[in-house]
Amino acid sequence: MTDSSEPLAEKHERNREQRRAEIERWVTYIQENPPDVWGPQLNSLIESQLEEARESGISAEQRERVEQAGREWAEEERKE
Repeated sequence: MTDSSEPLAEKHERNREQRRAEIERWVTYIQENPPDVWGPQLNSLIESQLEEARESGISAEQRERVEQAGREWAEEERKE
């Protein structure tokens, strides 16, 4: 739990560092494992995020932007 008296800039910096560390862990993971291992895991994550977006009560326009981003990502993955 964070201290509410902690300056906001420090919280933001800590969050950035945590995100960077997670990204680095993911990069290492995908470099050390074949796509048939991590691909289904990533697909599951994306599908769950899309499902949450569908159920969140967002507008149709917002939902379409999320779905379009997912389609674009999938298309880029197929090209690689």
